[in-house]
Amino acid sequence: MLVFDTPAPFSTMGKRSRSNVPAQALALLNDPLVNELAAHWAKQTLTLPGDDNQRLQHMFWSALGRPMTSNEQSVMQEFLKTQTATSADGAIETWTRIAHAIFNLKELAFVK
Repeated sequence: MLVFDTPAPFSTMGKRSRSNVPAQALALLNDPLVNELAAHWAKQTLTLPGDDNQRLQHMFWSALGRPMTSNEQSVMQEFLKTQTATSADGAIETWTRIAHAIFNLKELAFVK
């Protein structure tokens, strides 16, 4: 968590510093905990009733507090279509990739 400017737990800090460095994006892409959480979220999403579009909408609402834009919806639908057609790794891996992509949205990292 140091890459995200969290203070060391054994000391005090008057003001938390803020930075935006490539190491933060790399941590979100490669950290085993982030991958594990994305897989967990994907499994939870697959248990929801409804079709893929409703599941995608649920993910955006729960992560970002807003619906998908039409552009995001078409990109996600195309991704699902290509993964279903070409992938042998199954639905959980596909939805894990979607969850991981949402985790890496700038909008999720920077709350207004």
